[in-house]
Amino acid sequence: MSTKLVNLEGKEVGSGDIKNLLIDKVHKQCMFEQVIAEDAGKRQGTVSTLTRGEVRGGGKKPRPQKHTGRAQMGSTRASNLVGGGCSFGPKPNRNYKLYLNDKQSHLALKSAFTLKDKNNSIYVLEDTKISKPETKKITNLFKTLKINAEKRILVIADDNNNLISSARNINRTEAKNWNQVSTKDVLNASYILIEASAIAKIGKVVNE
Repeated sequence: MSTKLVNLEGKEVGSGDIKNLLIDKVHKQCMFEQVIAEDAGKRQGTVSTLTRGEVRGGGKKPRPQKHTGRAQMGSTRASNLVGGGCSFGPKPNRNYKLYLNDKQSHLALKSAFTLKDKNNSIYVLEDTKISKPETKKITNLFKTLKINAEKRILVIADDNNNLISSARNINRTEAKNWNQVSTKDVLNASYILIEASAIAKIGKVVNE
């Protein structure tokens, strides 16, 4: 499958081959599980609740042990009382990571690219070495390609820091190197602008 190959001025200079990023059938379940795993991996696991032994106060016995007709109670910081500690609450250093094997992860990423290709949302940018960051060039490129700036845009670069710096200042635009792109990034984007050389590198990884 090929799509338009454009230069920084937005002119079509050929066709970009993206077939090594695509598959015949979109696997929704793989994409779902991959996005869940990506979100879980971002959780810090630093939340901490106080047990009854850590809550301030409760040193005095609230009522006599016997002869009241009520249950024995040694502290006002029991978990069943207001202001008491938390039973079985979360503690720090929990690992929330979920693990998918490489085959599933690669299938999810290719499914996401296939989904965007079916919507004609992928544009291939010819390899360009920008001498310095120029946000205006990328803004004008979006206008020439008639990319709606109100939508989410993902720019995928081939280790091109000047391209990333040029694009990331634009509102609702995310710019990443080819090896940092996740399935969620692709799914969240309404438009994808990817450097031609980045396609080969991503394709090599996902087709291993």
